[in-house]
Parts: sequence; C-alpha cells; structure tokens
Amino acid sequence: MTNKKATEIVAGLSLRVGVIQMNARRYDTQYDLAQAEKWIREAAAEGAKIVLTPECSVQGYPRVSFPPGSLMNTPNFVAQRAKIFAAAETIPGPATKRFARLARELRIWVIFGMDRNLDGKLFNSVVLMNPQGRVVGIYHKVHLQNWMVASGVHHGDSFPVWNVDIGGVKIKIGIETCYDIQHPESTLELALGGAEIVFVPYCTGDYARPLLIHLFETRALENVLDIVRANFGAPRNNGTSSVINHQGKTLQQLGSAPGILVQDLNLAALRRARAAWNPVYGLPNRYPPAYKRLTSCPPEAMGVIGK
Repeated sequence: MTNKKATEIVAGLSLRVGVIQMNARRYDTQYDLAQAEKWIREAAAEGAKIVLTPECSVQGYPRVSFPPGSLMNTPNFVAQRAKIFAAAETIPGPATKRFARLARELRIWVIFGMDRNLDGKLFNSVVLMNPQGRVVGIYHKVHLQNWMVASGVHHGDSFPVWNVDIGGVKIKIGIETCYDIQHPESTLELALGGAEIVFVPYCTGDYARPLLIHLFETRALENVLDIVRANFGAPRNNGTSSVINHQGKTLQQLGSAPGILVQDLNLAALRRARAAWNPVYGLPNRYPPAYKRLTSCPPEAMGVIGK
C-alpha cells in the first residue's frame, strides 16, 4: 500500500447525512414541498451535509392499483395514467427551482424524488443537487413492477455513480429506488462503479418487515458500502427509514411518525474495510468469467404484463 493510500485510509473521514421522513399527499405538490422543506431545514440545523427525501416526494407517489387479471389499456387505466403524467414535472421546473433555492440558502446537498416528464415520457426520478442549486445528476428507477408500468412509468437503463465533494470530503455516491434493492445486481452495479454510499428513496410498507430490513443490511455488507434509506412517515406510509453501515449494521432507524434522522458515517472505516488484505465481502474475490447467465436475459425470463 502506498503512503498516500495509507494516509487516506487512516484519516478521520466522516460525513453527516440526513434522512427526511416526511408526510405527503398524492398530487398535492405544494403540501409535499412544504413538508420536505420543513424537515430539510431541521436536518441542516443539526449539521447534515446531504439529505434524502422519499421516492416521488414531490407528487406524493401517485400510482394505479393493478389487480390480477387487469388489462393495461382499459379506459380506467388510461385516465389514471393521464392524471399521473399531468402531475409530473420537467427538469428544470417548479420543484427543482424550489429545492435549488433551499440548497443555496442552507448550503447543503439535496437528493429528492419526483415524477419526471422527459420528452413526453414518465420516469420515476431522483435528483442529486449541490449546494449551489445545480442539478449534478438524475437517476431513473430501473426495476418496475407491473403496476408501475401500468401507471405509465418507463424503465431507466443505468446506475450512475457520481464523484462529489461534500464539505471537503471527496466521495462516490450512487442511487437506487425502492424495488431496485430487491434485485442484487442494482447495488452490485453501483459498487462496481465505486459507490461508497448508496441512497435509497422508497415508498412501501413492506420494508418495515424484519426480513426486508435484513435485506438492506445484507446489501450493505456484501458490497461493503453504506446505505441511507428514506420512506414516508404516517399517515402516508409507515416510516422505518434508516442508515446502515458497511458492516450491515443499522446505526439508526426511525419509527412511523414524520421526522428526521441525522447520522455520521465513518468513511475511514469503510475504506479500511475495502483495502483489507483478504476481504470476505466486497469485490476483490469475485470471478466474473463464471457468471455467464448474468449478462443475458432470455425472453422466457421476462415478466408478462397485462396488455
């Protein structure tokens, strides 16, 4: 190990992150933005340098219900899709401009979820914004269940990793959204891109189950990275937002009520773990030549969605 590398690893590097567990109302953008701003201000007051809101926090996550046997193009679903799309915003747009003003005022990074209208197509998007109010990156949710497709959402096609400087700390961060976490390739793809912290906005009551909390912890452990996850609080959803370190340990977890979580992440410890001589977890001992099926997806493996 070079002296430069060793010095970097032993340095006391840490980053204070904030989780915004807000309430929201479907389609009530003004209410949702006010909720987000209220809690972001509180997290910033407690020293958070980067904050995360839940999935589609701008529009309150409006989606269709898609029972078994449903057909996507019935008049009912067409009308619901049109309503969801009408609430989506462009980037830049009113929501990004409001978050930009807030980021500049508080001098923090903000990661927020929204439905995006991109050239007439709907994407479940997450925006990465710096303290200058500039959009640094946009992630489009990749993995979609059938009711997401029925809601008109289009698939994203990549898992970008951003090299950022947050308060003097240079770090690589990635984003995945809700259902993405249940596909191990998502987090692995981010780890392969060098991500050290993965931010996961979501909207579901399922991730309060111990088994699903352990799934997040496992993703953190197996890829040697920190995970920051944000859900809506009651009554919109059931909360349990949390921060998990690279050892798979939940450092803090909220209950069901709206509120914030602020946590320091030990990046020096994470980098020591990644630089270990013979790590059990992480990337060094992978053997990609044996993973032949991971690079292909035959038609019979694809899900079937009502037409």
